[in-house]
Amino acid sequence: MTPSPASASVRTEYAALAARYDRRWAKYVERSLALLRPWMEGASLGSVIDVGCGTAAILPRLEAWSARFDSYTGLDLAPEMLRMARAKAGDAPRVAFVAGSADALPFRAASFDTAVSASAMHYWEAPEAALVEMRRVLRPGGRLILLDWQRDPWPMRLADLGMRVTGVRYARIHSRDEAVELLDGAGFRIVGDTRGSAGGFWRLMGFDAVEEA
Repeated sequence: MTPSPASASVRTEYAALAARYDRRWAKYVERSLALLRPWMEGASLGSVIDVGCGTAAILPRLEAWSARFDSYTGLDLAPEMLRMARAKAGDAPRVAFVAGSADALPFRAASFDTAVSASAMHYWEAPEAALVEMRRVLRPGGRLILLDWQRDPWPMRLADLGMRVTGVRYARIHSRDEAVELLDGAGFRIVGDTRGSAGGFWRLMGFDAVEEA
């Protein structure tokens, strides 16, 4: 599938950023992923698909949080980010990385037990399609853990305006109600939610959801 101009632009941006991504965004990553710890610590996650995995920041945290998983597959638009992820993962068993788009996941239906996506949804041009795809690749009763920017708080609304003016590339920052509607429309039932800060103006929302039977 040929990427859209917007997707190609994001991929180009992260290709250039890959080598310094972990240093530049270390504090943001640490603070944002901490919001997911209560849902993942000690959990049995089965086979995991990490959509928009970047440099696979979640992977070492699964071990640190004593989360149990059978396999981990990271997917990202930018092959350069995946190269950094592979280097970090080393020879870890049951770990794979695949280049691809969230709205056209290159996996068979019912391939995974848990889907995770952290700070990626604001890049999705078609979030409805991406969430439907994530549901498709989950096994019956599968789990989705989703984290992204939240537009509702005033610092994030100001940041949204500023980033638009300065040309930062992303599709849309959603409100909490919009995210809930998207999850419901894709066939997920929310069983937990959280909100928090990653420092500065960054405000985030997280959802723990299951595939609706």
